[in-house]
Amino acid sequence: MKAHQRIVREERAVTDTDNLFGNWWDVLNKDLSKTIVKPITHQEAKEIIEKYEWLGCMSAINLFYFGIFFDGACGGCVVYGLEYSENLGVWDKYDYTGKMILLSRGVCVHWTPKNTGSKLIMESIRLLPEKYKIVTCTVDALAGEIGTIYQACNFHYIGNMRENNPNVKNALPRDAWKIKGKLYGSRAIRAKIGSQRKEEILKYFPDAEYCEQKSKERYFYFTGSRKEKAYHLSKIQDFIKDYPKR
Repeated sequence: MKAHQRIVREERAVTDTDNLFGNWWDVLNKDLSKTIVKPITHQEAKEIIEKYEWLGCMSAINLFYFGIFFDGACGGCVVYGLEYSENLGVWDKYDYTGKMILLSRGVCVHWTPKNTGSKLIMESIRLLPEKYKIVTCTVDALAGEIGTIYQACNFHYIGNMRENNPNVKNALPRDAWKIKGKLYGSRAIRAKIGSQRKEEILKYFPDAEYCEQKSKERYFYFTGSRKEKAYHLSKIQDFIKDYPKR
């Protein structure tokens, strides 16, 4: 199964040629050593994310946006935001609270060369404020993702956090609905229409498709001094697994 983003890139490689300027990207210098990674605006990131990303939308709360530029043309972006479970005290026992940031969205457009994604991620991490020592991200099996890009960046893979937690690992799968190509979990659909009942959802969205929402799998990357990296890694050492493969 191909990842959703790869499918979209392949499609856009064909459809994007239908424009006034043709394959304008062919004349760009694609040497990665000549690229620049720098902050961009919310709107600049949004335009790319909505075209390529699985959920087709920005995350709810975002803090930082970075783009990678080839001769001034933006070839991709990453978005960092709040780790959504941090305020629940989930990470207190790992001493991660207050040090975490979530890499919530990331996209490279179809004309960028191999390794653009890893260059963008690693350079953007260096641009984050120093207080963030733990960068985390999740991958979604429903989007065909296994985290190939994070493996290339030497992130640590720990898989499904629910499986690592004896209190929830046997919990039932969570409901999800696919509506106009976007996936909504139970919380998101309740916020959207005020109900999680099937009849209510189909009343608002007759073409909605039900699916089980698998728990996302997680990767970690640590920054800071060698001592800091070793300390934070030690907190999840027992959870680290071999990288998944296709």
